[in-house]
Amino acid sequence: MASTADRFGPASPSSPGPQDTGQDLTETLQRIVSTACELVGARCGALLVTESDWNVREFVTCGLTDEESSEVAGLPRLHGLLELLLESERPVRLNSLRDHPAAQHLPAHELATTLLAVPVHLRDASYGHLYLADKVDGQEFSETDEQTAVGLARAAALAIENFRLLGQQQRRQRWLEGCSELTAMLLDEVDLAATTRLATQRFRKISGAEYAAVILVDPADPDRLVYQAAAGLADLPAPGTRVPRRGLAAAVLDNGEPIVTEHLLDDPRFDPGPDPQEDLSGLGLTMVLPLAVSGELLGVLFVGWRRDSPAAPVAACEGDLVRTFANHTALALLRVRAQEARNRRERWLEAAAEMARLLLGEVDRDEAMRLLVDHLREVSGADVAGVLLADPIDPGSVFAVVFEGGGLVPAPPDLRIPRAGLLARVLDTGEPVVSDDYPNEPGHDPPPAWQRALAVLGLGMMLPLTTDGEVLGTLFVAWRRGSPQAPLAREEVVQIQIFADVAALALQRVRTQGDREHLAVLEERDRIAHEMRDVIVQQLFGVSLRLRSAGGLSSEPVVRQRLSDVLDDLDRTSRQVRSAIFGGDDDSPDGYDGYHPSDTGD
Repeated sequence: MASTADRFGPASPSSPGPQDTGQDLTETLQRIVSTACELVGARCGALLVTESDWNVREFVTCGLTDEESSEVAGLPRLHGLLELLLESERPVRLNSLRDHPAAQHLPAHELATTLLAVPVHLRDASYGHLYLADKVDGQEFSETDEQTAVGLARAAALAIENFRLLGQQQRRQRWLEGCSELTAMLLDEVDLAATTRLATQRFRKISGAEYAAVILVDPADPDRLVYQAAAGLADLPAPGTRVPRRGLAAAVLDNGEPIVTEHLLDDPRFDPGPDPQEDLSGLGLTMVLPLAVSGELLGVLFVGWRRDSPAAPVAACEGDLVRTFANHTALALLRVRAQEARNRRERWLEAAAEMARLLLGEVDRDEAMRLLVDHLREVSGADVAGVLLADPIDPGSVFAVVFEGGGLVPAPPDLRIPRAGLLARVLDTGEPVVSDDYPNEPGHDPPPAWQRALAVLGLGMMLPLTTDGEVLGTLFVAWRRGSPQAPLAREEVVQIQIFADVAALALQRVRTQGDREHLAVLEERDRIAHEMRDVIVQQLFGVSLRLRSAGGLSSEPVVRQRLSDVLDDLDRTSRQVRSAIFGGDDDSPDGYDGYHPSDTGD
């Protein structure tokens, strides 16, 4: 007696256990059908394991040729007589099958003479039917045959239930392992790209989904969404692709509730936009799950199964596990955000510490301002930054120490800019200006060479550099429209103001440093003055005394006259030296007021 064992469709997650486990079930059902045929004396038999809506899941036969099995197995759904039998919850014995009205549409060669159909169920669960046909002795199936078939059908139901329970346990274990893998990432340094890529890949592997994507709210623009990761359908769109906030994802983000649709294209909320990703048209069951933590919606997990996928009905029954996986994904995203915030704070602290170390040594104004701007742009992600100082000589202008980024023409050293508009407001009031649309802020009037480069900016800040109540200048920092760094920087005005305060301290340090250098010059002049007083003046005084003595020894009028002229010259020189040393004061600190010719006498 020939026999055949077939399974419909490709392997799928609905039978998730090891391959030999599914083979064991088929072999068990094969033995049950063969035993049933032998015990009741049937020529052939078949066992259909069905799912919801009568879709065939398992098909095991005994006594049919391969060709006969293929003809029956080729039916995607059961019709006619078999539908009638499937509707029955009790055993059915038909002893003149060819005369049954429900069999009139079937070819005569496909009909058996007698048929015994027994439902395969256990408690309230129905798994299919066991069919036995054509009793070999030409007799009708008896009540004893029916009881025998009922007992074997119960054994088949028990085997199927055990197999499905094992499959459910193994699938649950895989879901939990996937959640555990995401949770384990929370204990280490995590990366947004790696986290979302892992989530989409694991979801597809566990659920048998055709497509999975993590779509997040764009931090720079809440009206747009960002595809952070995608798996399946050629992994499109590429990570970082931004799309308008609409369709199913927008509906989930608006109300916070998941959406499950049986046919994606038939859902009126499906709106893929101008680039619909044509491969999505092949999806049937689709779930869009919110990624929410502490009431905040970070984005959605978009997953879909191809039409008629055997994995889809199984996944539809695992809603709790699917939502648990989505929640773990949201936790991982929250961890990524917290880690990025921590790293950003650390970068702010490191930059502030670097600037503080700068103030401990000798400070060059231009070098300090350039270093400050470089650190600020690196930490905050600013596209443009610069330092503008008030001109102490010309109150109507300011000059740029450093101004760079955003495609700007580099500012030449000490570029002069009129003191007007926003710049004048900050310098006059000492109040900062923070605008989300800086180019359209009243009073914004940049130099003509910078207007085009600054027109693309969104968030902009102009902060005063204040020390001892005096506004020395301003710190300007800005981000392009749509910059993902701008929303973070908008919350970090305090940290940026600290940079402005450090810049003011550096300028004050430069000023103090200049005062100290000037004082050193004065001290050096004082030291030289004392040395000149102690050495030069005393030497001139000694020379004058010696000449005076020499004049007293000569009786020649010519000699005495010449000595008198020399003494006059020495007197003038002495007065000039004293004037240079003591600032024009003719009163010598030691009481010496020079030598006069009259002092020579006879």
